[in-house]
Amino acid sequence: IGQNLATSHRLDLLAGELLRSGIVDGSVCPAFGLFPDGSPNGCGIEVSQDQVVVWQNQYDRYFIEYSAQNYLPARAMKALVTVESQFWPGADWQKGEIGLGQMTESGADLVLSWKADRYQEICKQVFDATACAQPYQNLEGWQQAALQGYLLKSIDSTCATCPGGVDPGKGEQQIAALAEAMVASCRQTNFVFRRATGSAPSAILSYEDFWLTVLANYHAGSGCLIAAFNAAGHARTWDEIATHFPRDCGSGAEYIRRIEQSIAP
Repeated sequence: IGQNLATSHRLDLLAGELLRSGIVDGSVCPAFGLFPDGSPNGCGIEVSQDQVVVWQNQYDRYFIEYSAQNYLPARAMKALVTVESQFWPGADWQKGEIGLGQMTESGADLVLSWKADRYQEICKQVFDATACAQPYQNLEGWQQAALQGYLLKSIDSTCATCPGGVDPGKGEQQIAALAEAMVASCRQTNFVFRRATGSAPSAILSYEDFWLTVLANYHAGSGCLIAAFNAAGHARTWDEIATHFPRDCGSGAEYIRRIEQSIAP
């Protein structure tokens, strides 16, 4: 619990959001610190950096708390958020990416498929006991979509009366949901690995390499992971798995490279 997760990364997406929303005053800068495309100019980056550091560290206690509760690596969770949202907790419903972890319908489906307790909790808020007596996988497609939407809406930080249109206080719920997704991805990765290799991950991969594989599964999906396992044969490291992602799944390996870079302070 005494971990120090503090970082001081330059995060241009976050700087742009802080300037655009007026949370950071860019009036001393040309064009209020922003280029026409919404990215920060040099002055905007400079005047926003103090708040960028505050925002990227304001959720550290939740990363520590929920990682400890779920036996997850806290630094990897924070690095994932660095890559996904740069700590801006807003929602883009057009793209279907919600919150700090940029959870999508696929991410919600992952949680509901692999965390039966969470499925039951959400299902009882939406449907009657008869529907919820079935496993999530047995529901009709529209029912699954309704539960996915309910989960995503529960972590939406949109707030018309808040500075920047987002409620940073929703961050705890978003990190709790991300922790659930990581647990679900861990369970799915373990299942896929055993099916592909006939062995438990711990018999082959190091702890670090297993978690890199879990994060890649969260990002790229189990289909890409299965294809990589099948192509890699008897891979014993994450690097061996990563080189065998199909071309249209190549972002999985790049995603992990960016996470590894973000783990450093």
